[in-house]
Amino acid sequence: MIAVYGMKNKKIKQLISSITTLTADEILSLEQAVKTRKSQLDSSILLQKKSESVKACPSCGSVSFRKFGIRSGKQRFKCNEKECGRTFTALSDTPFARIRHLDKHIENAKCMIQGLTVRDTAERVGVHRNTAFRWRHRFLTQIEILQPEMLGGIVEADETYFLQSFKGQRGKNKTKANLGRNPKTRGTPAEKRGLSDEQIPVLVVRDRGTGETLSKVIASRTANDLGNVIKPILAHDAELITDSATAYRSMAKKYRVSLKVVPRNKKHKTVGMLHINNVNAYDSRLKDWMIRFKGVATKYLPNYLGWHRLTDSQKKLQAKKFLSIAIG
Repeated sequence: MIAVYGMKNKKIKQLISSITTLTADEILSLEQAVKTRKSQLDSSILLQKKSESVKACPSCGSVSFRKFGIRSGKQRFKCNEKECGRTFTALSDTPFARIRHLDKHIENAKCMIQGLTVRDTAERVGVHRNTAFRWRHRFLTQIEILQPEMLGGIVEADETYFLQSFKGQRGKNKTKANLGRNPKTRGTPAEKRGLSDEQIPVLVVRDRGTGETLSKVIASRTANDLGNVIKPILAHDAELITDSATAYRSMAKKYRVSLKVVPRNKKHKTVGMLHINNVNAYDSRLKDWMIRFKGVATKYLPNYLGWHRLTDSQKKLQAKKFLSIAIG
């Protein structure tokens, strides 16, 4: 063991001493190689931790399994049950099953923390833009479902709206019969002014004390749709503050929620502690963050809401932690 360690130590010393003779181009190449190797090691550490947490076969639930070699840098396992006998990895029951290029996922996580577009991410990570798009939504599968379990104290609620989008649908799928309206060029404004069925409502509920935030697409702004989301997450002693929309009053009465309403006054939107400034500020940040994507397909909107919740709540989020959350 001492001899092996001494050999490795000697190689490191030789490498360090040779750096002084490298040209500028060679230094840049070395820097890239070290960066790539570090990403590989970071991903390997996360995989190792995930492998150690495997408790059962994802196919049959059996707790009797054994290690079954390593392939593509991943530890494989084999179920001991005769009727099953399947092989699997720590990622088999996660959105990362069968995903490749694990050495690039740390860099991809960094791009997502920065909120880069698909094309910018693809260029930086070194993959095709379609791969970058698929990876984005693989990463967001687990993140999208992370919502606060309970909000207490003073809780603010409001809705924000996003224009309905069928971005990505092409050919036969993009017809009036399938869309419910005539196809239109991206960026075209809504046909109807104000709120309509062209606008997708997103309910935002925010704990004023902790800053924990729930954001969720809802079918409509009715008492039932609001109550189905708000009631389960409100602590029994929570006080809900909203605008003067009738739906909130009806919801509070039906679900027995303690409600205070901000008076409808154009000049004075704040009356002491009675305001929804926190949730409105969050809505504003969400809207500004979304602009970079130049329109988000409605079917993917929940993923983007989860993505923003995570990056907005953790300002110093590290790539390894982001990837760990994404793996689940």
